[in-house]
Amino acid sequence: MTRAHTPKRRAQGGFVAMVGLLITLSFLSYAFVLYSEKAQKERIKSDTQSFYNRLLFLKQQIHAFNADQYQNGRHINSAELFPATLQNLEGVYVPPCLPADNAQGFCFLIDQTPWGKINYEREPLVTPTGTNTWRAVMRFTLPDQSDPAFTTELSMSISMLTQIPTNEYDPALNQMTIYVNRPDMAFAYDGLVKRSGDDSTLLGDWDVGGNFAITNVKDITIRNSDGTQRLVSRGLSEIVTRNHGGWIDKPACPNGTSPAITLGLGAIKITSDYDLTGSQKPYLLSQTASQWQVGLEIRVVRKSTGQPLIHNDGVINAFVQCK
Repeated sequence: MTRAHTPKRRAQGGFVAMVGLLITLSFLSYAFVLYSEKAQKERIKSDTQSFYNRLLFLKQQIHAFNADQYQNGRHINSAELFPATLQNLEGVYVPPCLPADNAQGFCFLIDQTPWGKINYEREPLVTPTGTNTWRAVMRFTLPDQSDPAFTTELSMSISMLTQIPTNEYDPALNQMTIYVNRPDMAFAYDGLVKRSGDDSTLLGDWDVGGNFAITNVKDITIRNSDGTQRLVSRGLSEIVTRNHGGWIDKPACPNGTSPAITLGLGAIKITSDYDLTGSQKPYLLSQTASQWQVGLEIRVVRKSTGQPLIHNDGVINAFVQCK
């Protein structure tokens, strides 16, 4: 009896083993599909992230081009503030990518996208205040939205690329547009002087309107006819007048200079009873840390007796400056 059922039991055992193997293979196949889908998503995410970063880098380098053009004298509302083509950025602002290196995947062409090329142009723009200016525009097509194979890639690309400021997505054209406006806050507004002052020159006369002053200046230089510079702090003089024994305040001077005074004769007064001997001399009587005291010596003789005398009646001109 037992022997009669042995082949049947063996057949059943083989069937169970086969079912178990099929179940195992099914799980393995399912796991492989999940792994493949995850790997594909990671690849798509990595490619999109790479392109996202390259777009941000291009915007940054266009702004660097803007700043250099502005500092070289280009008007802030000129089209020349932006590169005529993306290739104008290569070398100085963006490392060049040789076709041979690109073919081997070592680098990307400057206008390359994962799905084609970037169409770049300079576009006129009217600001909200009515100013006519320019901006750069980068347009490119996203993965084919009619192909189910690109559904995940399209969705992920739109989600990531729309995070870039000043973007615009057109679903009808399946086209993404990135605008690069002039970076006013990055270097200066029209009519303002670059705050840092380095490598910066005015593009015209600076008129403060007559209602404001330039204050707290360390010094100012004036160009001489031979190209040399004259320090205003050492060239400006204040002229004051005093009588004999009068006091004059010493000026506060910039670092590297000190108060200096030069005395001149303004006027003398003598009556008809005296004759000048030809000697009139303004001089310093004394000084403190903050003041000078000036004096005046006028040598005369009394007509009636011929006696020599010193008078002090007159006006002294004092030239005060920092040297």
